Amino acid sequence: MIRGVRAAALALLLGGLAACFSDRPATAPEPPAGGATVTITNFAYVPPNLSVASGAGVTWTNGDNVQHTVTADDGTSFDSNLLGKGQSFQLTAPAPGTYSYHCSVHPFMKATLTVTAP
Repeated sequence: MIRGVRAAALALLLGGLAACFSDRPATAPEPPAGGATVTITNFAYVPPNLSVASGAGVTWTNGDNVQHTVTADDGTSFDSNLLGKGQSFQLTAPAPGTYSYHCSVHPFMKATLTVTAP
């Protein structure tokens, strides 16, 4: 019984690791109307500075083979959690202001989202 449980746990672990490092192509979903897209590539947000109107959609898509996040520096405005290759995070732009953000896994990755009045 224990041997079967260990085998099942190992299979689950290896399957999860394989999903983290899969080579599936990154495809960005269509952004919401009036929205914008940011690509995470080569450990950078492209573009690094983006300006959108409040209420517009913004989509970040991870094109790297490692996981990244889109995390507001203020710790409360938004957080994507971990994004694997090809995964996206969508946000409806909050109230007007300037929102600096970073990757919580790679803190040297930084960018800014500027939200203007609609």
